[in-house]
Amino acid sequence: MNYSVDNKETERLIIRPTILEDCQIFSKWEKTKDVSDFFSIPNDQDYSTVVKEFIVNNEDETIELYTILTKENLKPVGRIHLGSISRKLDSLEIYRIYIGDKTLRNLGYGREALTWTLDRAFKSDNFHRVYLDYYTGNDNAAHLYGSLGFKHVGLARGACKKNGDYYDVNIMDILRDDYLK
Repeated sequence: MNYSVDNKETERLIIRPTILEDCQIFSKWEKTKDVSDFFSIPNDQDYSTVVKEFIVNNEDETIELYTILTKENLKPVGRIHLGSISRKLDSLEIYRIYIGDKTLRNLGYGREALTWTLDRAFKSDNFHRVYLDYYTGNDNAAHLYGSLGFKHVGLARGACKKNGDYYDVNIMDILRDDYLK
């Protein structure tokens, strides 16, 4: 994995490249309904699946994996998965971002981690576009993304499959010029 950044800090967070040991806590979080409901994470996903995905993704130059920790106690509290990184198109996808520790949600950590991600793309690097999608009905995500300048660009009907069912996802993006204004 070629990261253009090492450990970076925000006001209250440290965001570092994911290590194998993080898979244990990711597996635990991603088994909870409140995390898995809005991602294409099967209900029966187990630890070995998370490890296999980490190993495969870690070798892919179009993917970057990060772990979100609090500065206060250096405890992992969330995850960032960037994908579809294209130098040809100067774009990347925020494939997955969440605060896994339920007690730390709605305290601004997600906003801080998402801002770090945008700074990573537009200030530490020279990307033109960052995009993401979210499940229809995930109003908290829609509000957060919109408040940081993401624009709704479409609906992908039945674009995600989870446990045999198809789900619609809303697509949003933000351009470099929009973010840096």
